Amino acid sequence: MVDSYSLPGWAWLLIFILALIGLINIYLAIKGESEEPEFKSYVEDLMHGANWRWSWTGNQISNVWCFCPRCDATLVYDDSFCRTFGQINKTDFICENCNCTVVASISGGDKDYATGAVKREISRRVRTGEYKKH
Repeated sequence: MVDSYSLPGWAWLLIFILALIGLINIYLAIKGESEEPEFKSYVEDLMHGANWRWSWTGNQISNVWCFCPRCDATLVYDDSFCRTFGQINKTDFICENCNCTVVASISGGDKDYATGAVKREISRRVRTGEYKKH
């Protein structure tokens, strides 16, 4: 009932090498996941005259919004120019705390276009390494 099986030396060596490779891969995977890319600490910058802040979800930019560079209030937007014919499409960002002054203005479209333009600029600065200078 009790049989004994023995493996030749080369089989044991092969099993040992494969196990070692597996352990090394597991170690490198765990070590690699804990290191965040340097650009993930880049979460604020001055663009178009306003302070913009965002967060990273994976490698994607999310929660982009702007703040007044003088008083740090959250800015509100006015993209009513985008709904009138003959006007230049633009979105103004206004500080209600600083007498409703226009802090930033982004030409080209509505609020979604403006925040998209800021996301594209953030991506460009990360891609070129320019964010390290700010």
